[in-house]
Amino acid sequence: MVIGAAFVACTSDPEPTAAPTAAPVVKAVVEPTATPQPEPTATPKPTATPEPTATPKPTATPKPTATPESTQTPAPTVVSYPEIKGIVDPTNRDWPREIELADEVVVIEEPPQRVLSYSLGHDEILIALIDPERFAAIGPFAADAAYSNVADLATDLPTFESGVENVLAARPDLVLASKYTDADVVNLIKEAGVPVARTALESSSEGNIPNILLIGYMLGAEERALELVAEIENRLRFVADQVPPPNDAERPAVIAVTRYSDSIYAAGSDTTEGDIVEAGGGVNASARDGVEGHQVISIESIAAMNPDVILIAQPVEYGANEFRDDLLSHPALDEVTAVMNGEVHVVDSRKFTTLSHWNVRGIEETARLLYPDVFSDVTFEDFKPYDGE
Repeated sequence: MVIGAAFVACTSDPEPTAAPTAAPVVKAVVEPTATPQPEPTATPKPTATPEPTATPKPTATPKPTATPESTQTPAPTVVSYPEIKGIVDPTNRDWPREIELADEVVVIEEPPQRVLSYSLGHDEILIALIDPERFAAIGPFAADAAYSNVADLATDLPTFESGVENVLAARPDLVLASKYTDADVVNLIKEAGVPVARTALESSSEGNIPNILLIGYMLGAEERALELVAEIENRLRFVADQVPPPNDAERPAVIAVTRYSDSIYAAGSDTTEGDIVEAGGGVNASARDGVEGHQVISIESIAAMNPDVILIAQPVEYGANEFRDDLLSHPALDEVTAVMNGEVHVVDSRKFTTLSHWNVRGIEETARLLYPDVFSDVTFEDFKPYDGE
């Protein structure tokens, strides 16, 4: 079973971790039959000369019927658009369009043709929504395979380095920024006359559906945005239908951790990794035990949580494998269920820390790790870029 195709962005720095054809018809050959010869008939007797009949009177000339009125060709139906926070009037499918963000209204006069993203999460969304020719530039991390889920798709796109002058040099007609983008940078870009839309990318396991719809509206890419959202919803529903429901006792306890500069960070409530764990069929043990956001914890805290599964959501390039080895060999964790059973896994951090729809791939991979027998015959595909259709 293939999941993905069948289911019809970070400041300049990365965001915080957070049918077969029918057989030919054979026609029967019909043998020609012999032409029948007429039987000879008796010579007919001459008939009496017919008497002339009266000439019929002409009937009245029929009146013409009414000329049919011409019908108008019906206008094409426009698919209704959802009411999304930020869209002032979703029934307005013409231009200009107004977007209300924070305390300001951004007016977009016409479909943007040179879009620049100041965030990796936005880059990942944009590549799924618009043609590459509509990019003014993408951020420097979009082509970095350590962080980006679209690195192989971004290599041929123009990039910019951080800094207002570099943004303006790309001549964008719309800049997308996140809540993490420096406010001074945003203000300077606005002062140069370039509209900036600062959308709040989220850590939600819903794959940033509201933001995808908002961005699709801003770009005049509503149909494609609706298609992408439908795919996201179908994929999430598929996983949810296979794993135990929330609060089911069969769900394993899971923690997602990273280690940087000798500090161990656990992903608690309101984090991308935590939401992925829950949507993938686990219990986020960190949130269960009171961890909010990303917090530094100790080895002893991991032992106290006693997770059934440990996920290491950091790049291999930055010590993920070494961290796994240390957890498996630490004496304080000898009796932790995940360590005893070898359920300590290095996962693709790009799918677990992204602030785009790619976190759905993290959910799918988590479900596979937790329930390998259920998903053994399932192939989860990566999201495809916009292909012009």
